[in-house]
Amino acid sequence: MTSPSDSSWAHLVVASMERRRSDVAFRGHGVVRTHGESRDRAVRFAHALTARGVGPGSRVALVVEDRADAVEAYLGVGLTGATAVHVNDRLAGPEIAGILDRADASVVCATAGHLERVADLLRGSGTPLIALGLPSSEDLAASGSTMVPDALAEPDRPGIVGFTSGTTGTPKGVVHTHRNLARIVRHMPAHDGLRWGSRCGFTGTLAFVAGVWGVVLPHLYVGGEISFLAGLDPERWVDAMIRERTNFTYAPTPLMRAFAAEVRRRPAVLEQLDGVLHSGSLADRDTVADLVDAIGPRYVETYGMTETGAPVTATVPDDWRPGSGADDPYASAGRPVPIASVTVVGRDGASVPSGETGEIVVRSETLFEGYLGDPGATAEALPDGALRTGDLGALDDAGYLYVRGRLKDMIVTGGMNVYPAEVEQVLALGDGVAEVAVFGVSHPRWGETVTAAVVPRPGAVVDPSALETLVRSRLASYKKPTAIHVVESLPRTASLKVQKDELRKRFDAS
Repeated sequence: MTSPSDSSWAHLVVASMERRRSDVAFRGHGVVRTHGESRDRAVRFAHALTARGVGPGSRVALVVEDRADAVEAYLGVGLTGATAVHVNDRLAGPEIAGILDRADASVVCATAGHLERVADLLRGSGTPLIALGLPSSEDLAASGSTMVPDALAEPDRPGIVGFTSGTTGTPKGVVHTHRNLARIVRHMPAHDGLRWGSRCGFTGTLAFVAGVWGVVLPHLYVGGEISFLAGLDPERWVDAMIRERTNFTYAPTPLMRAFAAEVRRRPAVLEQLDGVLHSGSLADRDTVADLVDAIGPRYVETYGMTETGAPVTATVPDDWRPGSGADDPYASAGRPVPIASVTVVGRDGASVPSGETGEIVVRSETLFEGYLGDPGATAEALPDGALRTGDLGALDDAGYLYVRGRLKDMIVTGGMNVYPAEVEQVLALGDGVAEVAVFGVSHPRWGETVTAAVVPRPGAVVDPSALETLVRSRLASYKKPTAIHVVESLPRTASLKVQKDELRKRFDAS
């Protein structure tokens, strides 16, 4: 008998979907599909790929929108034993071309909205392009055998490759094996507190690979439902959640306060709601406190990255009740989950005392295998089997993690270390401030000096001198920005991370 650890992640998921055949799996964009329908479509697609020579050792790149067809394609690729190469569909054409070139895929799949530009990128390459979600007469998932292919003989082959954001250079391909992805899918329901049959109001997007293996696949594994809600304003988001009796949703950082206000206006949304997840970017503590005030202990904050597969820390409901052991639960990312351990180290690699900032180092059962075609970067990231994250953070006496930003973004001014996240938290309290980024620029005397870019709220006017006074009243003088620039928007990557290198180039006079 084949155990789950001997199967691909896709075998694990489709077996669960078979048990919930008549229940809805997907809603959105005019499509409602049951688990049985989507399970069968995934299996048929797998057979169609196999007939085209796709199997273990093959790579299939996917450039997809938020559609049921896209998830079914991922499942189909997984069932063949091939490697699914995730391509963020928000990237520009040259960026997609670069990833496709590095992926060396034998087949590329694209949903309707991306067919034309992907076809242009592939012209002359000889690489086949498969269209997803076409009319049934041309749909590879519409007919054929629904017998699930045999489980994998080699589950330690690459299962999914997801590329990093590339904020400081070329994105790296993060490799997770079929076995590890199955481990992630089995772990996530406990991590996020998903009930059997959980209904997810998915405000995230398949553009980010963590949304695939961290939210969508675990919901299918528990027989749940995915409703595609990305792009909705908080009023329509809550409308859908009330109508669909949503149990779980994701709160994007820019919408947290507006979502909290909408919940207070229509508390009926809380009747079925079990959890609201936030992750992926730092939110200031007052925004977190505001959302927790509105939704109570349903809030879940996590810390992780593409390389960790699953998050490695998380808050729990008791963190939002009196008696939490955290120094400041609203500023923390929770404590390590059972499958992971977290330490904070100094430049010498030794652990630093609690409360002191250093680099976050992670060990976890779901760590990635390595970077695609880059053994040097793999060895640098995993020197002893633990992941050097490149993130700065601190642990308190109770083991709660506080993320301070990226190691590369730390500012050294006059020999003193300044952690941008600490200054950003204070500036976010200023009148009229919607977004803020703190970074260092060169200085002839101090080496670097603290600088900030601030985006005002709509209709508001930001006073830089008042913000400087605010920082001076709360932080040491050397942490105060010597320049605050008011800008219309912050430059971001396709995964919405702020590009501080771009801000340095714009505002560094040297």
